[in-house]
Amino acid sequence: MTELDTTVTVIDAAARAHVGVILWGQPGLGKSAVVRALAAADAVPMETLIGSQREPVDIAGWPMVEDGVVRLAIPDWTKALVEANGGYLFLDELTTSSPSVRAAMLTVIQERMVGRVKLPDAVRIVAAANPPDQAAGGTDLDAPTANRFLHIDFEPSADEWLTGLRTGFATLPASRAVAADDLRAAEEIGALAAFIEARPELRNRYPDTDEAAGRPWPSHRSWHALARVLVYLRRDDTAAIAAAAFGLVGEGAGSEYVEWRANMDLPAVADVINDPSIFDWDAARPDQVWAVLSGVVAWASGKGTKDAWETAWGPLVAAATTGAPDVAGAAVRAMSVAMPAGAKPPASARKFKDLMIAAGLDTGSAA
Repeated sequence: MTELDTTVTVIDAAARAHVGVILWGQPGLGKSAVVRALAAADAVPMETLIGSQREPVDIAGWPMVEDGVVRLAIPDWTKALVEANGGYLFLDELTTSSPSVRAAMLTVIQERMVGRVKLPDAVRIVAAANPPDQAAGGTDLDAPTANRFLHIDFEPSADEWLTGLRTGFATLPASRAVAADDLRAAEEIGALAAFIEARPELRNRYPDTDEAAGRPWPSHRSWHALARVLVYLRRDDTAAIAAAAFGLVGEGAGSEYVEWRANMDLPAVADVINDPSIFDWDAARPDQVWAVLSGVVAWASGKGTKDAWETAWGPLVAAATTGAPDVAGAAVRAMSVAMPAGAKPPASARKFKDLMIAAGLDTGSAA
């Protein structure tokens, strides 16, 4: 089970990344109390939808005719969150919701859309569910719903519960989540891309049982969500990183990624861009070089500017000239896809002449 301080941290990081969280646990453990305490601490509203008591139109909106056009009138809970410009949307008792209600929730969870209204960025989506065998009329979650959530097994320890009892269950541990930036985002995308290239069989692995499909499993969607959530976690917060990985892609794929990530010992993308010589390109393993260069390419692509694209060539040239030309060549091909208008490879990149020609880059006009 995940400790309460880590649960709070992962909920916070996932919310910032616009990834929904689902808390799993037996009835009566205080899942809804945690969400109420989070909302109270942030002084924002909490809108609760109990799926078993709702119809699809309560989620997606009620059809109404206006000027001869059918539109969807937003539900009251949507109006409250929009007017507050944030808050918690709490989807309770998910395993007792009907399939049609869960289907209506899919767009809300993933796209954050209700009808034609987009939920404010500050809205945080958290769900709760009892295991199907402990819920009245409970059923396993369908795979599309389950794959949209970061799953956390919730069971407070005796000490955590006693602390809550003494404080009226109103005080929670502080979140350890951190602010994100484009360089950190590039690191996470680069590392995850390098891992999937090394373990392609984990890229999309649909479960073979209904029970497994109702919990976390690796897909394009859940890996992408993991990269976004990790941006908001400290690099040394191993407990939160593991909880996010296990909760999005499953314990099997998640544990492999966490172990691979720890063993890579990669420098920060910002440091490599500022000074490519800080990384020992010659001594590093090819997978380490590729992970670093993947992060550099992701940063240049994310920035989308001529200056960033040209700056990103520094690490590529360093890798090519100090022991890793093949890996650097693969990065050149990726860089060619992200080249903005008006950008030119630097003169030092002429070592890649053949590759640049194959990639459609103009080597004759290198800067």
